[in-house]
Amino acid sequence: MNYGYSILESEIRKILNSYGLDPEIGFLHEVLPSRTPLVYDIMELFRWIVDLSVIQLLESTPKLKKTDFITTENYHIRLKDIIASLLIEKIKDNFRIKAPYKGKNYYYENILSDNISKLSLFISEKNKNIDFEIPNISFKRNDYLSIKEKILKMTPENRKKLGINKSTLFYMKKNLKDGKNIKIYDKIIQKLFD
Repeated sequence: MNYGYSILESEIRKILNSYGLDPEIGFLHEVLPSRTPLVYDIMELFRWIVDLSVIQLLESTPKLKKTDFITTENYHIRLKDIIASLLIEKIKDNFRIKAPYKGKNYYYENILSDNISKLSLFISEKNKNIDFEIPNISFKRNDYLSIKEKILKMTPENRKKLGINKSTLFYMKKNLKDGKNIKIYDKIIQKLFD
C-alpha cells in the first residue's frame, strides 16, 4: 500500500507544481518541516484508487510469496521489481477509467488535475467557492472470493449433486490455480449458493 501511495503522492506533487501551488501549505494535515501537507490533503480524495489497485493485484496474480519481496539492510520489506511494475500498471489502468464528470466522461487522471485546478483558482481568489468533485467508480465483478473457494474445494460428489460438468469444473479449478479470472454464469452461481 505504501508503495502505491508514494506513486500517487508523486503524481499529485507534479500536478500541484504545474499549477504553482506550494505543497508545504495544507489544510487538513499538520504543517511540519520537510512535509508536504497539501499533497497529503489531495491524496485523501484519490487514495481509494491505490487501495483498489492493490486488491486487484492480489486477486489477479497467483498468491504472492515471500520470494516476491526483498528485505533491505535496514530490515525494510520492499516489493521486487516485477511485482512493483504490476502494481504501477494497475494504478495507471485505474486512473485511465472514465467516469461521469461535468456532464461528460473523463479519466480519473484528468479529474484529479481539474480538482487541483479548482483549488488553484480558489486560492488565487479567481473563484469564490471550491467544490471538489470525485465521481464514484463503478465496476462489475464476476470473481467473488467465496465462489472461488467453493470451486477450489469442490469434490466430485458435490459436482455431481450440483450438475456441473466434469470438464467445466476441471478448467475452472485450473484457471483459478493459475491466477486467471474465470467467467461464472449465473446458473452456476445459483447452484453454488442453493
